[in-house]
Amino acid sequence: MKNLKMFVKLFLGVFCGVVLFMGCSKEDKTNAQQQNMTIPVNTHKVQVQDVQISFEYPSKLTSLQSVEIYARVEGTLLAQNFVEGSLVKEGDKLFKIDPAKYQANVNMAKAQLLTAQANLRAASRDWKRAKALFEKKALSPKEYDLAQSTYEEASAAVASAKANLDNAMIDLGYTDVIAPASGKISMKRYDIGDLVGKTGADNVLTTITQLDPIHAEFSIPSNDYYFVRTLNYENVKAIYLMPDGMPYEREGKLDFIDSVLEASTATIKARAIVENPEHLLVPGEFSRIRLEGIVAKDSIVIPQVALMQDAKGSYVYKFVDGKAQQTPVVLGYNVGNNVIIKSGLNDGDVVITSQLIKIRPGAAVTPINQSPKP
Repeated sequence: MKNLKMFVKLFLGVFCGVVLFMGCSKEDKTNAQQQNMTIPVNTHKVQVQDVQISFEYPSKLTSLQSVEIYARVEGTLLAQNFVEGSLVKEGDKLFKIDPAKYQANVNMAKAQLLTAQANLRAASRDWKRAKALFEKKALSPKEYDLAQSTYEEASAAVASAKANLDNAMIDLGYTDVIAPASGKISMKRYDIGDLVGKTGADNVLTTITQLDPIHAEFSIPSNDYYFVRTLNYENVKAIYLMPDGMPYEREGKLDFIDSVLEASTATIKARAIVENPEHLLVPGEFSRIRLEGIVAKDSIVIPQVALMQDAKGSYVYKFVDGKAQQTPVVLGYNVGNNVIIKSGLNDGDVVITSQLIKIRPGAAVTPINQSPKP
């Protein structure tokens, strides 16, 4: 019986040893196969090149000028010569204020001028006679001085009368309220028959807003500003995007970039000007504007699919001597599906663009194709 037990124990020990040996041999064989496997990958060869980039920002449309039309003299509003919301041209007559009082002032000033001119002629004759008599010593110095003073006062009276007439004519002219600019006119604020132009009152009759061309105001982040500040404005296209996302049919031009950074937003104010002959663009509208025609010289661009991220930042896998080499990179601007690399890569490097989840640093890889230049 003892021999049987010993035989069973010996048999079980040998069996377990054989099974363990076979399992270890299989595992070693699998590990060896994995180490010898290479991962097929797509690659992209880095090339230094000039890259067309664009910037897009929120924008607000504003008028080149919005002119408030004032009543500059007091009087009853007699007529309105426009349709609210219509287009008016510079020089159009918009309103008529009762001119009766101002016409009377003009007539009075004309009469005063005639009186002053008559007095001047009389004083001029007396002055000529006084000079002749004084030269013959037939007139005292006091009488001579009096004649001279009378002539000078008459001349000043004529000048004063002319100024009063000019002032009266100006006030009479203000009874015709003229459009100082072309544009779209707003609602009237006074009705026919109202008294306008009173001192201390709100004397704005209406407003004219210029619609063509129109400004698009926006702010450039400080990082972008350091890139665009040296650009020639003439080479930059300003594409206004309608609220539905479609580009406006007419290209604008960048016409202003401020020189002061707003500390609260870290942005620089900028402005583009856009032709608007059909008046499709309206002041106060919010949308976006895209700046195109900007070139980043001697840049490195790679597909965004090549990028990976970890706690330390962005990195790519370079193909070096048949293996994947993890390389940290500093990112620049996005250009479509590509991204500009500020640092970390050099001309001629080859980056891996597929199978990135399976790759580990030092993994063996085999390029199967190379993507074309972006």
